[in-house]
Amino acid sequence: MSLFVVLGTAACGAKPPAASERSSQPSAAPGVVGYLYTESTEVTFLQWPTDHVGEAEGTIDSAVASSSPPDETVATDSGSFTVRIDGHSVTLQLGGHTDYGSLSGDTLTLNVRQSDGSIRPITYRRASPTDYNTALATLRKAVAGANSRAQNDQQTAQEIKSLTDDYKTIGEDRGTLKSDLSTLASDVSTAGDDLKTTHDDEKAVIAESSTSDTSEVCVDADGVGVDADGVSVDADGVSTDLGTVTDDLSALRKAVSSLRSSLETVEKDVPTYNGSDGQPTPTEAEKAITEAKSFITGLVSQVNADIDQTNAHVSDAYGYSAAASKAGHCGSASSAPTPIEHIK
Repeated sequence: MSLFVVLGTAACGAKPPAASERSSQPSAAPGVVGYLYTESTEVTFLQWPTDHVGEAEGTIDSAVASSSPPDETVATDSGSFTVRIDGHSVTLQLGGHTDYGSLSGDTLTLNVRQSDGSIRPITYRRASPTDYNTALATLRKAVAGANSRAQNDQQTAQEIKSLTDDYKTIGEDRGTLKSDLSTLASDVSTAGDDLKTTHDDEKAVIAESSTSDTSEVCVDADGVGVDADGVSVDADGVSTDLGTVTDDLSALRKAVSSLRSSLETVEKDVPTYNGSDGQPTPTEAEKAITEAKSFITGLVSQVNADIDQTNAHVSDAYGYSAAASKAGHCGSASSAPTPIEHIK
């Protein structure tokens, strides 16, 4: 940990430099010596008059990386300090505390108190403001690179998550549609049962119409019309089922399209992706897409067959009603409603 970081801790009684003491970057001046400290997350630059013996005023410029990628930032700061040089001994007073050290050739070593109370020797090398600016640029570049890599990692993780979610959604949507088909088939079967009742009642009316006593024929013919209306109600139930089927079918188609897009994105951005920890392999994703498309084709064919069957039940039911009314000379029976349209 460098001098700059320690000065920023409450334990050392640090105070931010006054506005008049701050500068955007150090500037070279004749008769000034500088010392630079660098590490992976920090740069600190000290300057004071060259070859000064005794007490003098110096300046400090620092930059520190904080937070974690992809939100890591570099904060810079500057201020002043008092330095006293006595032979090879150096005393720095900065931020309300004193650090002691020594000079040896191009090396400055300061014994700096850390935030945990320990004292650590910090080594600075002789350097110029240009060296500091270069070190600062390197730190900023490293932070920018780390942020970019973290952002890419996050994006890749999200892309793989989308792929996995889409893969699971296809399986769930297929299960839902299978349930929808079962409900639809049950309602079509109910319409078929009610059609049989309509037919049986129609045959009874026709039999009655051939006897000498025809007083109840039209009443029974009306009953056949009621039966036909019952089949139509069953068809309404089928139409309601179809609304659910088409909604769920649309969801499956979107999931298939999304899985295709997710797979292409992952294969482009992560060429080595092969699936793991519950994530589908590219082969499994392709298979899911192919099977889903085949499932959709079969489902549409089956549903349209059920629609045709239901329309036929309704048409036959109203045909039986018309035949019963005609047999009893009871007037015109109701017409069949508009057939249900196919899904696509």
